Order: sequence, then C-alpha cells, then structure tokens
Amino acid sequence: MRFGHQKKLAAGVATFICFGAAFAQGPIAPAMPADPPVQFQPAPALAPIGAPVPTAPAPVPTAPAAVPTAPAPSLVMVAPASAPTPAGVAPQPAGMSAPANLSVKQSLPETVVPGQSVMAEVSVTNTGGKPAENVVLTGWWTPGYELAESSVAAQPAVNGRQTWNMGVIPAGESRVVKVKLTPKAGTAVTEFRSGFDATFSSATDTRAVKVLKPELVISVEGSDTAFTGQAHTLQLKIKNPAVVGLEKVAVKVELPESLAHPKGPSLESEIAMLAASSTETIPLHLTAVRPGVGRVKVKVSSPGCDALTHDVLITAVEARVGVTVKGPESLYANWPATFSAVIENNGEQAIKNATFDIKLPSGLTDLRASDKPGHDPAGNRLVWKFDALAPGEKKTVFWFGFAKQTDDLNTTASVSVSGTPLKRAEHVTKNLGVEGK
Repeated sequence: MRFGHQKKLAAGVATFICFGAAFAQGPIAPAMPADPPVQFQPAPALAPIGAPVPTAPAPVPTAPAAVPTAPAPSLVMVAPASAPTPAGVAPQPAGMSAPANLSVKQSLPETVVPGQSVMAEVSVTNTGGKPAENVVLTGWWTPGYELAESSVAAQPAVNGRQTWNMGVIPAGESRVVKVKLTPKAGTAVTEFRSGFDATFSSATDTRAVKVLKPELVISVEGSDTAFTGQAHTLQLKIKNPAVVGLEKVAVKVELPESLAHPKGPSLESEIAMLAASSTETIPLHLTAVRPGVGRVKVKVSSPGCDALTHDVLITAVEARVGVTVKGPESLYANWPATFSAVIENNGEQAIKNATFDIKLPSGLTDLRASDKPGHDPAGNRLVWKFDALAPGEKKTVFWFGFAKQTDDLNTTASVSVSGTPLKRAEHVTKNLGVEGK
C-alpha cells in the first residue's frame, strides 16, 4: 500500500497520522485476548540472621503469543472546512481591499447659553480600504440657530439643512469642518441638539447639549473718596464664572454730577468675548469736579444672561491737606541730622488710605525712622500709610541719618490718596562740607 504524502514526514508522525486515520475511518480491530492467569510461587521462609542469602527464584513464565493486528486502512486526506459566506454578501477575491466606509463624529461644548453662539467641530473619517468619492456632509440643528461661520464652504441651506461637498476622502484619512452657529433674536431653548451625516454609507452622529443660564459678577475697586480737581480711577472687574465663554458682554456706566469723564456722564463698552472662568478689568479714569456724594451706576449684560447692576458711592471733597517738612538749615559732612514731617487734614471729610512719601537725599545713611515706614532703597524713599485721617487730625513722623554727601540735602514730602497726589512740600539743608576746612 502506498502513502504518497508520507515521504516528507518523520516515521513517528506518519505512524500517528495512520493511527488517527484508522481510528477515525477504518474498521474497528477485534478485541485483544485476555492474558493467561499468573502462576504465583510460594514465598521462601526467612533465613536466620547471618545465614547465606538464598538464590533467585525460578524464571518468570514467557509472555503469551502476540496479538494479531488489524489490517491498516487507507489514509484519506480531508481538506479543512472554510467559514460559510454570509447571506447577501458576495465572496471577496483574495487580495482585494475592503470598500470605503465613513464614520462621523462631532464635538460640542458641555453646555450652551441662551442667546450665545455654539461652536461645533465635525470629523468625517474613511475607515474602509478604498477612497470614498463625492462625499456630502449634511447638518441640522435646533430651530432658531443659523450658520454664521464655517471652515469649509457650505451650500445654501434647504429646509433647515446645511450641506458641504467634501470631495474625495482617501482610505484611512479624515476631513474636519468647524462651524459657528448663532441664535436668531428671540430664540429660547432648553436644549440644543445638532446632527450631521455623510451620504456615503449613511454615517450619522447626533448629539444634545444642556442649556445653562450663567450669572455675571461685578466688582469695583478703588477709593470711595475723590478730591476736587484731582484724577480719580476706579477698576471695574467683570467676571464670568461659567464653564462656557460669553459673547458681546455690554458694560454701561452712569456718572454723578460730582464726577466727570472726557466722554461724558454716560459711558458704554463691550467685551467681544469673555472666556470661561475669566475676569476682565476695565479702568475708569474720572475727575472730581465738585464736592458731594455721588453714585456710580454700573450695568452689565450679555445675550442669554440677566442684566446685572452694581452701584458705588463716591464722596468728592476739597483737597484741603497740609504738609510741612522740617530739618537742619545747615550741617557739616558726616554729621547726624534729624528731620520731621507733618500731614494734616484741614477739610471737613475724612481722608482714607492716604500715603505719605518722603524722597530722601542721596547721601543720607544709617537711617532710623518712627512709626515703621516702608523703605525703598532703590528709590531712596520712606513711605508711611494711614488708613484714615479725621477732619482736623494731623500726623507727625521723624527720621534720622548721617549726611555723607558733599552736596546740599534736598528732601521732598508728598501726600496721595489711591495714587492721586494731593500736596507736596520740600526742604533744603545746606552742606557746609568737612568740619574745620
């Protein structure tokens, strides 16, 4: 019997294949006869200790006759079974790539604000093995919104649907479209929903976004006391605590008669985009023109947000502040010198957050000063700050040092409130040079 496929196999493998084939396909071999009963010999008696070892027992009977073997069956080669082809799908020839297939995915913000624009990003990906040709992307969204901007030219909308001709998308590549959707005036929604599909393979992605109504926060920083004839600056801080940006944030300010601005008593400004969790600061440069208590009214609004108002009372007073500086009229070089300065509120209103600034001579060293002022070595200055000066109240400060310079000692004292200078005084000490020369 010939086995054409055994020439390339090892002997053990060929035997295994033949056995498997016989077991699976050939006739069953007759049962092997039972072995004859074993004849047991009686065990010899134990010899006493020290006695010679007995000889080996009689030889074991020989094995029974060989069992006749079954005739070897023919070896049949069975081809491996292939998976069935799904119904309706034609068999794909070997080496042919998969057809084009599109998927659509869009990215939207977590929430949107009524009256605010919505930014969306749509990605169309060809996950197949061939190029997708003549791809058309179609988008639709909640009524009341319209397309304002698009990174890819869009076709005119038809029945509330916008289309984009995407052309050819090669296998494994994507095309991205970024759009800005703006609500029409009077649009009120509780949920924003948008969807996009690609005509090729009808790939679709539809999503919904919650609509939230954020609340703006206003704060005004600056002194509540202004001095007639002097500049007065307030800092308006507009905060957006929401997780989405706000567009077209309008800021309106109404001024009292006691304060003036170059553009008039009614001021308007707009923040084009106030980013999420951010604060915008708007400086308000004013001038006190007459004494009195005035109310600065600030109003902030944005589409989709409730208008917010914030009032600040500013007291404008006459700048009746007195400042004097005293020191030696003359001294020799390297001699010690003591100086003093007095600030006095001669008005009828308290002065809050006043700063008393002393510009020292350049050659004055080994400084000592009263009332713990701040020291600015680079500017050669001493600075005292007073929370409030009541009407008629005065403050006196002292400082001491050694005159190391050869020129005259010039000292300048100035008073300011919230950065606005009010009064200034000077003192000159004549330097007599080195003593005895």
